[in-house]
Amino acid sequence: MQKIKLSIKIIFMKTTCMLLLSILLIDFSGVSQNKLPMKKISLFKNSTCLVSKEGQLKSKDGKFVLPIPSTALYGTYWIGSAKENMLKSVIFKSDTLKTSTKAKYIDQLIRANVGKDAVLILQTGEKTDKSISGKILAYIPESGLVKIKDDNGKITFISYLKVEYITFSTDNSEYTNDSIARTATLKFEKNSESVSLQEYYLQQGMTWIPSYFLKIQNEKEARLEMKATIENYAEEISDVETEVVVGSPQLYYGLLLDPISYDYMAQPTSTTRSQFDRNDNYMLSNAMQQVQTTGGYAAGDQAPAYFEANYETEGEKNNDLYYYNLGKISLPKNSKGIFPVFSSVLGYKDIYKADISDKVNFASTMYCNSNDDYCDVFHSIELKNFTNFPFTTAPVMVLTDKGQFMAQDQFKYTPTGAVSIIKLSKAIDVVMKNNEEEVSRIENFKKIGKTTYHKVLLKGTITIENLQPKQVIIDIVKHVNGNVTNDGASKVKKQKSYNSVNPYSDLNWQVTLNSGEKKTLSYEYEVLFAPYPY
Repeated sequence: MQKIKLSIKIIFMKTTCMLLLSILLIDFSGVSQNKLPMKKISLFKNSTCLVSKEGQLKSKDGKFVLPIPSTALYGTYWIGSAKENMLKSVIFKSDTLKTSTKAKYIDQLIRANVGKDAVLILQTGEKTDKSISGKILAYIPESGLVKIKDDNGKITFISYLKVEYITFSTDNSEYTNDSIARTATLKFEKNSESVSLQEYYLQQGMTWIPSYFLKIQNEKEARLEMKATIENYAEEISDVETEVVVGSPQLYYGLLLDPISYDYMAQPTSTTRSQFDRNDNYMLSNAMQQVQTTGGYAAGDQAPAYFEANYETEGEKNNDLYYYNLGKISLPKNSKGIFPVFSSVLGYKDIYKADISDKVNFASTMYCNSNDDYCDVFHSIELKNFTNFPFTTAPVMVLTDKGQFMAQDQFKYTPTGAVSIIKLSKAIDVVMKNNEEEVSRIENFKKIGKTTYHKVLLKGTITIENLQPKQVIIDIVKHVNGNVTNDGASKVKKQKSYNSVNPYSDLNWQVTLNSGEKKTLSYEYEVLFAPYPY
């Protein structure tokens, strides 16, 4: 019996939450017939989208009424009318709408059967049950009290939490619920039965998430495919022209809501609803995937060629933004969908990179450890964008030509004609060591201000060995805090330091190694240091 009590309390809590949400959230079901048809949406990666609606709006009871978008961003809500009948004003207000809802909980069943005869079985203790029969006169949502009149005319108020189950003579589970809808009433220069309108607004609640799939085809070519995962937790999309946008438009006011989207009496500057929608989207998403596998292939059968078709989605560059046109799509509210965008075969080349830090930092430590330090060499691939459209920043999964996993990395924004690098893994068959030693020093070399500095000359060596069965080209960068005097045929970049007398220097080599080949690079640099006073 205790379990039954607990379940009823849980139902009450859930029901209360649902009732609050039905009051707080905007429900357009009562004015759906006056919605303008959605013509086009443009989705950005920052969880915003531009919605364009266009069509004929018919008058109802002599008025032109439109629902108000719940998350339109500041300054982005605009309505335009045909010049034959100019729009004069738009008045925003809140209306209480009656909506019919299917009852799911005990209190909702009671509300659906007000005025009907019923038998309420009540739980009054662990061992004793009691029933009340009569006509349900009313239900008070604020307190959860049920008003019932028995055959003797006696009126009883009882909390629905005490009800274990109910018996009715007729089956009725539809109840009327109040919901708050904020609407816009439009006034025009001329009286008319219908008007031609266009509506724009930028809103939260829709976004697209790009991702890439890169499959190596041979030693020179790889197939790159991009898909767009679209999340919709704003409003219904039904056969609407859809664009996904590469680029970052300026949003000076951020996600601040436009005054038309919030109730100035209760919600002057709040944007918390967007966070609710965001979390609710993941919980309620009905986008599910089902993978089916078939049996193996008999000897001599040809397996289907997967991930080989190349295609392009029509796109357009407009200033600093690029628009991919996905065509007309349908996506219910609180759902997600995946849409292919493009696939192209690109040339690539293997590259190897090593970034070696200043392990000595003599100006601070005044000590040089001459032991060999092993350095990581990373294997990457370099892709050049030969397409007519940019690559946007997104995750990328890399597979070999045999379908073996190689890496997951970040594919960064790459305009047409530019090069992008995808890091694969550490190159375990390329061995690199770095060693430094002190060659000489001059004490009391220079006085700067009140500080006297000594000077030390350091010599370094980098040893690289290629144990792979193929030739490799390695890009090596060595960082030192000092002034390079002998760069060993490397390129040196020097940057002044504002908190040290020594500059930051980067030495860069491009080294080609055949299979089994070993090379040694050398360099020298000077460091000024102030000894600790004894």
